[in-house]
Amino acid sequence: GRGRAGRGPGFGWGLAVAAVVAALAVVTPALPAAAVGVGGNGQFGLTPVPDSKGSVAPYFMLTVAAGESAAGTALISNLGHVTEKLKLSRATGVTAGNGGSTFNRSFQGCSGTGCWVSGLAGEVTLPAGAAEKLPFMVRVPAGTPPGQYLAGLTAEAAARPPSVQVGSNGKATARAVIIEQVTVGVAVTVGVLSRMTTRLRIPGVSGQAIGPTARLNMELANTGQTFAHGTGTASCTAAGRRHSFAVYASTVLPHDQAVIAVNAPGLPEGATMPCAVRLGYGNGLIVRWAGLVSVPAPPPERIVHTGPGAYSVVPDAGIPAWAVALLVVGVLVLAAMAAVLLRLRLRRRGLVTLRTGMVAHGSREAGYPGITT
Repeated sequence: GRGRAGRGPGFGWGLAVAAVVAALAVVTPALPAAAVGVGGNGQFGLTPVPDSKGSVAPYFMLTVAAGESAAGTALISNLGHVTEKLKLSRATGVTAGNGGSTFNRSFQGCSGTGCWVSGLAGEVTLPAGAAEKLPFMVRVPAGTPPGQYLAGLTAEAAARPPSVQVGSNGKATARAVIIEQVTVGVAVTVGVLSRMTTRLRIPGVSGQAIGPTARLNMELANTGQTFAHGTGTASCTAAGRRHSFAVYASTVLPHDQAVIAVNAPGLPEGATMPCAVRLGYGNGLIVRWAGLVSVPAPPPERIVHTGPGAYSVVPDAGIPAWAVALLVVGVLVLAAMAAVLLRLRLRRRGLVTLRTGMVAHGSREAGYPGITT
């Protein structure tokens, strides 16, 4: 049967949109669903169907016993002004590296919770302004331990979009194929939620220097059975002064972990200091950590002129002058070799063109039809 899972995971994504860029190592930032154009002038959305009062949940929340099945219905909408042909896929929910939920394995072979979803249409064509209901099933394998799990439904344009220019530098240009997707989560509670444990643990905290700003990287592991996220503070004492910073940890899925980054302006770089973290989560639960944290000093850098109009940033410490000189000479040698190869290639092209013209001319005189110089 279909039902709410009590405490929601607190994802806050509703419609999660990911832009995947092929052909170049360029990734665009996530965009709100309403701002994403697909298939030229079209836009599309994917949500659970509204309830009897017209309210739309941000994601599916199902309670299913191990070995049992539940039905769900998604609503896919064409919000644009042209007909859209869309393809759909199931996806697997995972924890993002810095916390929060994300999805993978869409339009690939399923894995984990993604394999629990079945019966989803593969493609749908929607006229402008139209919407269609998409029924699907969720079957939990027998023997699945009690806990909360995450799958997803993903949609994207069926036609591969044309490449677009994403940058230029003089005569050089960069192009990419941008594939836009929209994913709605399917949270599945297996067992009785009130009997499940919610537990976070902080294995350790490390320091990092990001330019002139110090950062605390807090490891956060979910050792419980439910989705968990929390808020709190981190504090460090340096030179007799206490520095405090707000901490917000996005959702971490059960039996998973993330690294929560906390910017810590004012902490001295190149120093070791006592720090403590206090994070509240769940229903009045608190996790604490205390220990020494070292914030490394950023390595000194300098700009080296490596060629005509070319500069490189290299660490200043530990690199002798002869190594820098060797780097510059190496770059100049490579540039010279490239120029020589290019010149040889152009000469060969000219020779081939000349020979082609000679053969064509001779062939015409020998009586071969259809060949001209």
